[in-house]
Amino acid sequence: MRKYFFYILMFLVVICNNNSFSQETYRFEGQVKGLQDSTCMLAYYYGDKQFAKDTAEIDQEGRFVFSCDDTLDHGMYMIVLPDGNYFEMVVTEDRFSFTTSLDNLIGDMKFTNSYENEKFYGYMQYISEKQKALKELQAKKENVSEKEAKSIDIQIEEMSKVVMNFQTNFTSNNPDILFSKILNASKDVEIPQLPLLADGTDNKDLQFKYYKSHFFDTFDFADDRLLRTPVFHSKINTYLENLTAKTPDSLIVSCDYLIKKSRVNPDVFRYVVSYLTSTYERSKIMGLEKVFVHLVNKYYKTNEVTWVDEAQMFKIIDRAETIEPLMIGSKAPNLVLRDSSDVIHNMYDINRDLTMIIFYDPDCGHCKKEIPVIKQNYDEWLNDGISIEVIAVSVELDREKWVDFINTYDIGDWTNVAEFKTFVDGEFNRQNDPYVTPFPYIKQLYDINGTPKVYLLDKDKNILVNAIKGNIGVEQLSEVVLKEAKK
Repeated sequence: MRKYFFYILMFLVVICNNNSFSQETYRFEGQVKGLQDSTCMLAYYYGDKQFAKDTAEIDQEGRFVFSCDDTLDHGMYMIVLPDGNYFEMVVTEDRFSFTTSLDNLIGDMKFTNSYENEKFYGYMQYISEKQKALKELQAKKENVSEKEAKSIDIQIEEMSKVVMNFQTNFTSNNPDILFSKILNASKDVEIPQLPLLADGTDNKDLQFKYYKSHFFDTFDFADDRLLRTPVFHSKINTYLENLTAKTPDSLIVSCDYLIKKSRVNPDVFRYVVSYLTSTYERSKIMGLEKVFVHLVNKYYKTNEVTWVDEAQMFKIIDRAETIEPLMIGSKAPNLVLRDSSDVIHNMYDINRDLTMIIFYDPDCGHCKKEIPVIKQNYDEWLNDGISIEVIAVSVELDREKWVDFINTYDIGDWTNVAEFKTFVDGEFNRQNDPYVTPFPYIKQLYDINGTPKVYLLDKDKNILVNAIKGNIGVEQLSEVVLKEAKK
């Protein structure tokens, strides 16, 4: 079987020590000849992760037992060996045994009292033998004549057809076993002959539409056991990453489609909604926060999500409500701030085609790297006649650091303000100024959870860019400025 090293967190392991055999919910007796006096681990898939479930001691003859009175959800499990190597097994029965050897984990595997694993390993052993034979045929081609090579190619093609027929027949003859569902879920879409273009070539757009619309034809959303296999997450992720345009509106349509299909099973519904929510709440791609807001508004605020406690629900909804006014296309909240000379600056009074707001920390390494580049671009924009104003907002409470940063990076021609803070005898007044935007509010208002954070606004103060380090670089930012200036 494949050799991977699984770094499974030990604190996730549930170790079961039972004194009563009658209490056991599951019992798996195994022997791996060639192992001795060590420990192995029972692990399982869930989504795109693997988790440890149990551990067992291996005796001198390579024997071990996994048993527990804890519930064991059905799915694909792994026995992780001391060297990090592992082999998989299907868990749909609660008591069975198996033997194999360390030298040939697949080929020597034999199960007792497990119909599903007998079928699973029968399949694996057949495929393994054919793969070996195909490799041998490929190797023969290296030192033979062209005529002999063509003959070998015919053999390879014939053997490939035999394997494909075996795979098809396997799922047809064993429709109810979990491994058949895994194979069906993994199947690629077979595209039929579709109408050609006027020039006689394939209609790629039509082929893509067919492929996407039939992508889940052989995927059983009603079977929550697929959640505990490698195929479920892979299938969902492929649909989003490869078959959906990376635009908020397209992703929203795909997310709603996946959620609709998942409704046939409550556990699948829970996984899909939770996975999509966390994915787009953390997305580093600018603009995709709209997907997260949509999911919260449609599924969390409407009480369709019932598995989240009150405190967590509040955090999720609050996060969406913070982000929503700051999405691309929204009108930016107004800022009224004082500079070091106690002059008030109202952002809505700025009469420029473009306004850039930069929230920064003088001690921030990314700020020190990116702001000089933005300043250089800014000077070039002005020379090119671009109408743009930069508001630089320091989040640092230390006046000396703030002023030193302005001087060091030569940004004195920007509108430099330091949040709500005014000066009294050269010191910051830390009381809220009734004439300016209060500091505690500003961080919430503009979702300042890291620096630098940059907003680019049009002449009507609508948000064109909402960026933090990681989702857009200064080069891309400059491209947007130049693009907008041409409108």
